[in-house]
Amino acid sequence: MTRHGTQEVDEHFTITLARGVQILQAFSSEKATLTNGELVTLTGMDKATVSRLAFTLIELGYLRREGLRGGYSLDTGVLTLGYPLLASMHIRQVARPWMHNLSEHMDGTVSLCVRDRSSIIYLDSVRKIDSHTPSVDIGSSLPLLASAAGRAWLCSVSEAQRTAALNQIRLQTPAVFEANQKEIEKTKSQMQRHGFSINRGAHDARRVAVAVPMCKLLHGELIVFNCSLLADESLRLAKAREAGYALRDMVRHIEVAIGMRTLDNE
Repeated sequence: MTRHGTQEVDEHFTITLARGVQILQAFSSEKATLTNGELVTLTGMDKATVSRLAFTLIELGYLRREGLRGGYSLDTGVLTLGYPLLASMHIRQVARPWMHNLSEHMDGTVSLCVRDRSSIIYLDSVRKIDSHTPSVDIGSSLPLLASAAGRAWLCSVSEAQRTAALNQIRLQTPAVFEANQKEIEKTKSQMQRHGFSINRGAHDARRVAVAVPMCKLLHGELIVFNCSLLADESLRLAKAREAGYALRDMVRHIEVAIGMRTLDNE
């Protein structure tokens, strides 16, 4: 075993490759352009290593230079990495009509999500054209422990998976863990009683979100559907329950459509 940062890694782990991926993961919608110095700070690598890896990523088409001193930004090559995954997920094509109908009915945003380490990632999202609910871009993410979809995932996987994920969150983002760890028991109760999780105003005081996981793994992943909508505070819980039951029914229809369950299971 060797060490990468604070973690022990297997001898087959290629640190140079990991560092290159770490460079790419440093970019976000809020930080679309990063200087060499910012990458040093975000990754913990020295300046020479960052410069060498950035040069290689530019040559491969995954990064581009923004002027001589303007820093780096992601290039179109990164799209070729994600497209085969998205294109192969037939569930997106099957689910979209139901997602569209629910978004129209609830005047909200309906999304399809999967877990990525300590985050929940949005793989598809639908909303009414004239909706005031914020749109969600494919590839955007929220903390696993601080989102309706993430909490639904945590409360639906095995105890071992949940413990491993929570330990990772505790180590990587202790502030997020401390602020949200007590929500897990609440979410377990919500899932047992209603079949969906509720997150009221964690990221926006005007919004409420509900989430429902599929009943089985699909290609080794637990897919979670999410519905987010705007609601006055006095109506927030009622709207959440309405959306939650509608989302639960939608997920059951999708499961039947792909052969994951039969009508008799309903």
